[in-house]
Amino acid sequence: MQNKDWITIALTIAISIAVLIALRFVFKRVLKKSDKIHRRYLGSLLNLVVIVICVINIFGVFNPNMNIHSTLLKGSALVVAIIGFAAQPAILDLICGFLISINKPFEIGDRIIAEGIEPGIVEDITLRHTVIRIYDGLRIIVPNSTLNSKTVINTSREDRRGIHLTYSVSYDTDLTLAVDAIRDCVAESPYTLQVETNGITEDSGPVYFLKYGESALILETTIWIDKNTVSYVAVTDVNMRINKMFNQLGIEIPYNYVNVVEREYIADESAGVKKKKTAPSKRSTRTDTIRVSMDSDMIEDALETARAFAKKQRLTDKITRQLELMSEEVIGIMSSIAGNAKAKFWIDGSGQKFRIHMSFPTSVGIDEYKRLLSLSTSGKNEAVKTLSDKIRETVTKGISISSGDRGQDFEWSMNEEPNAAQIGESILVALADDIKVNVTREKVEILVIKSVKTE
Repeated sequence: MQNKDWITIALTIAISIAVLIALRFVFKRVLKKSDKIHRRYLGSLLNLVVIVICVINIFGVFNPNMNIHSTLLKGSALVVAIIGFAAQPAILDLICGFLISINKPFEIGDRIIAEGIEPGIVEDITLRHTVIRIYDGLRIIVPNSTLNSKTVINTSREDRRGIHLTYSVSYDTDLTLAVDAIRDCVAESPYTLQVETNGITEDSGPVYFLKYGESALILETTIWIDKNTVSYVAVTDVNMRINKMFNQLGIEIPYNYVNVVEREYIADESAGVKKKKTAPSKRSTRTDTIRVSMDSDMIEDALETARAFAKKQRLTDKITRQLELMSEEVIGIMSSIAGNAKAKFWIDGSGQKFRIHMSFPTSVGIDEYKRLLSLSTSGKNEAVKTLSDKIRETVTKGISISSGDRGQDFEWSMNEEPNAAQIGESILVALADDIKVNVTREKVEILVIKSVKTE
């Protein structure tokens, strides 16, 4: 090969790359204005055409005496055989993708329900497949030929969509009470929309008594949600509300059940008998978030939350009392920093390791923080004598960092504190495994971590 041949090859590749970059730029601008499915497919198809033309031209440089077009025509039988057997799935996907882009049964961003495929949002279409994002964030790659052959329900063509919900209640249920409870719960959900029936707008649709089941009365209703609302979120919210309401009203949901008695015993050497042993739960749970201040009723609410968590996690009386004491001291520390401002309080974790959370806005008590900050001299704060003082100092430092130009988050841990031995005695220091303070622009969070030792 001569130098001019190499120049021709390099020029061909350079032109192809330039065309591909130009196409990418143009289609990026076009898709930004209107992300239509046929435009995405056309962009992928043009990229393929440019690459094929580049390869043919380069092949012609290596074989200057051979006519590419006549060679392809003469070898058409072989080409057809190769395409028919080796590339049949790819060509089928290519053709089906073209048909989808022309017929437009859905667009990018539409929510579709395809037969045998989880409902999801159409994210992209290529020459061979369509990308669908399902509810948990996973992407399903569906060949265009497969999607083109399935029944597809597009739920995004209308502004709203309906979801049918069925409920079973016992035979002795007051149906009027149950129907009203269901309608109230649907209306209270933030995800449901109003319904227009016979020209009258109502906050929820009717509830129908469908049939007598083997052991229950079957009720059904339809909830309407916005097309952009995730159906799993809306259904879960409505079902949670109805389940809570049924429990409050004493409406029974029939089910088959079996009583299982599980006992664990340890030997009592002194009495020569066996006593029942209940191990703490290993399953993590989270209490409801409550707002607390130094008002006595609210402190009692926080302590009641601690007792409810301890009961659910099967904590011993000793650990339950420790949980109450730690919760009370956390609230006291919050009060010394944020005054009477209300803060958020909750507990999460299992019966083997749990965490007490106390959170309040960083905007609370800024003047107090500045005053305490002014007490620091030469890097030593003389006001730090107790754990409460140390946490107050830490919060002050965290706010100064998070509210600066860079706005960095700040985190402090008692276990990483070099002068932890100088912190005064307190219930939290004695009982907790670790105490952390997290400060951002929006909030301050005090976190107490406690592990439960099991014998």
